[in-house]
Amino acid sequence: MTHVYASDYHTEGKLIYLAVDAGTTNTTVWLMKDERILRQCKQPVGVQQTSIRGNRELLESTLRRTLRSLSQRAPSPPRFVLAAGMLTSSSGLLEVPHISAPAGIDKLAKAVRVKTFTRISALPFFFVPGVRIGRTMCDLSDVVHSDVIRGEETEIVGFLADPHRRFHRTRWLLLHVGSHAKTIEVDARGRIIRSVTTLSGEALHALRTHTILASRLRNLKQLKLHKRFFEAGVRCSERYGVSRALFMTRLLERNPQYDQRKLFSFFLGSLMASDWQAFRSVGLLSPGRLKILLTGQYNLQSAWRFMLTKHYAVEVVSPQVRAKAFLAGLREIVFASPAYRQFHPQMR
Repeated sequence: MTHVYASDYHTEGKLIYLAVDAGTTNTTVWLMKDERILRQCKQPVGVQQTSIRGNRELLESTLRRTLRSLSQRAPSPPRFVLAAGMLTSSSGLLEVPHISAPAGIDKLAKAVRVKTFTRISALPFFFVPGVRIGRTMCDLSDVVHSDVIRGEETEIVGFLADPHRRFHRTRWLLLHVGSHAKTIEVDARGRIIRSVTTLSGEALHALRTHTILASRLRNLKQLKLHKRFFEAGVRCSERYGVSRALFMTRLLERNPQYDQRKLFSFFLGSLMASDWQAFRSVGLLSPGRLKILLTGQYNLQSAWRFMLTKHYAVEVVSPQVRAKAFLAGLREIVFASPAYRQFHPQMR
């Protein structure tokens, strides 16, 4: 795979631009100077609100306000906006069709789209497409092996571009745990070849805030995992099913000996056992030497690390390192795209 760097595709000296990562529940915007972050702003608004409200007004107003605020603090006017993630979905700003796996940087770059949204900003937006595993319209016969990715493909390109990482000619996995849990396989040629996604993050939030469990689990802070209760939750889910195991949390909370940490650990183990089964059942977590990068929410990361380190080499990626990879991936993909070359016709 040929790596592409921002310095290869602009000659203006210092390039000022904005970058956006929009997810299901949050949106982060960075003010960039070449490869350096000048400022950033994270808002608790994502495409989930678009789906619930049936319109994009909140998403658009949040972006408009954030882009304007960061632009006013820029050393010179930003030139454009680079974007990936759920902004390219049907609930985002512009639905960009997924490209089919296997997919590497070349294929991603060719499918970059550019568009201006006058309601938000006069700047052009460059959108990185997501990746689809399987057919565009899956049916019951192939839905098990179908999946979609938006945003993680950009991180993967960024990780591959990092000269300090040794992924060349090696198969590895990215496991991201947040609103959704995703395990993505990258082959020895640096291409995304398959993935599996679950709804566990959204289910986790809904179950602990809008069910009978809310009285003890609604107001959670970062909690250290209680391994015995977590393992018990996993075993109960595997033996009795996830729904029954989740209700066992309700039964256990009647015992005054069990604090929030123990209850949440049991509850989390019950839910994560289902993800573990989903990832293993299609061979993504098959036994053997395998490097896994683990990104996402702290509580979920610690639980997955506990489950994985018995069998695999796991690197827990901090939010800062993940953001750096995402931004590097944006530059790699967009600056190599025909859309960007047309925007800067002097570039060859």
